[in-house]
Amino acid sequence: MTNARPGQKHVTAKVASARPKPADMMRHPGRSFVGLPGTFFVFLSTIAVSNLGDAFRVMSLNLWFYEETPDKELTRVLLLLAGVVPGMLFAPIAGAIADRFDLRKTFIATMLIRGALSVALAVVAWSVAPGALAYVLVFSAATASVFFASSAFVFVPRLVRRGMIPRANSIIQAVSWALASVGPALAALAFAAYGPSVAFLLDAVSFLVSAALLQVLIRPEPTSGEKTPLRVSIRTGLAEAADSIRGIPEAVGILARNRLALGMLVASYGVTFTAGVNSFGLLFLLDDELGLPVETLGIVLSWNGLIAVVAALLVGVFVKWVKVKPSFLVCLAFFVVAQFVMGMAPHIGVLLVGVGISALVNAPYNVAVTSLFQTSVEDEHLGRIGGLDEMAENVIQILVFLSAGIIVAVAGPRLALVGAGVVALVLLCLGATLMRGLQPREDVDDPEDSDDAAPQHGDPAGEEQPRPAS
Repeated sequence: MTNARPGQKHVTAKVASARPKPADMMRHPGRSFVGLPGTFFVFLSTIAVSNLGDAFRVMSLNLWFYEETPDKELTRVLLLLAGVVPGMLFAPIAGAIADRFDLRKTFIATMLIRGALSVALAVVAWSVAPGALAYVLVFSAATASVFFASSAFVFVPRLVRRGMIPRANSIIQAVSWALASVGPALAALAFAAYGPSVAFLLDAVSFLVSAALLQVLIRPEPTSGEKTPLRVSIRTGLAEAADSIRGIPEAVGILARNRLALGMLVASYGVTFTAGVNSFGLLFLLDDELGLPVETLGIVLSWNGLIAVVAALLVGVFVKWVKVKPSFLVCLAFFVVAQFVMGMAPHIGVLLVGVGISALVNAPYNVAVTSLFQTSVEDEHLGRIGGLDEMAENVIQILVFLSAGIIVAVAGPRLALVGAGVVALVLLCLGATLMRGLQPREDVDDPEDSDDAAPQHGDPAGEEQPRPAS
């Protein structure tokens, strides 16, 4: 139902040139497990605890705003934008800080800030209906999440050896999906029984526990040389953002000459449409069309997470025997089918079938789109094309939320969901036409790719890293 996008995948293998050894960063390293140091599992536990708390906060925000405000469509749009816009505004600065500062301190600071904001949300939810103050708190929490996510993205390569990065990422992804299979349902039950304040307090506790684990078990990173002042890092981040903007024309020119990459991006934006509309419209579909309690959304999302866990396990077994480009197109076709099934579902059973189809192809789609992005664009152009894709996706997300709000208000959620499926189908056909007759680099026959050939490179560490929940 919500799917990863290609623009962020190629930087997963980024490794600090002089990173601290894992054992030097942990107070009690213990034994390694499946080739990964104990430090990694400490960090994984903090991610798991905070993600479970996030499930309570996000679900409660959705249900609280929906039930307590009269203009539900406008409220839903503003709530979704409050979670998306901070990424557009602060991602470059957050990335610069993550590259230059003690990540342990950044984690602890952002967790404490997010915990305090969750406590503030609990107070607001206990005393008044959702209003301007609640939007400010949601925006602030999303901003802190941007800095946390950027630091987490950089932290994993500093904890494990380069060759073990794919395994570490796959474990993070499996744990994230496992929590996604239980978190939303538990959060919906907590909301129905105790209201939003208790859920927000549970989220705050999860951040405090995570911060305590990092403080007690992981040592500060060794420093070398002079520390970069905060104002210098912020200035550097802004300069990098300005360079990215100035590089848009060049990136557009590179992409226009690469039909395979252009077709891949065009087709993949159908997922942006469907995921955005689903995020907006499922609540209205459950309430207005199916006549179900809005807390049913928790069951739907948990079902999505459960199927995705199974798919993630299966894709690791079968991915070696499939071609990237056909897999990518087939997954997109199933997303379109799932969208039509959800949009036209007469009851919850059919809706869950559509959600299950979407979740089942989520993991193979993520693998296919990551690999296709990495193998259809030259290495020296990946950064510019990825930046252009990220900007385009952010703009599309905002337009999707705005248009979905209008369509749901005027014609209902079914038209919005089915319309997103139509858009995805059109983009899939257009992308497939652009990609026709072209193959990514890894699919072109090459004698050096045979099993008898000696390996020419080290482990590319190309698996995607799931973004921590915000």
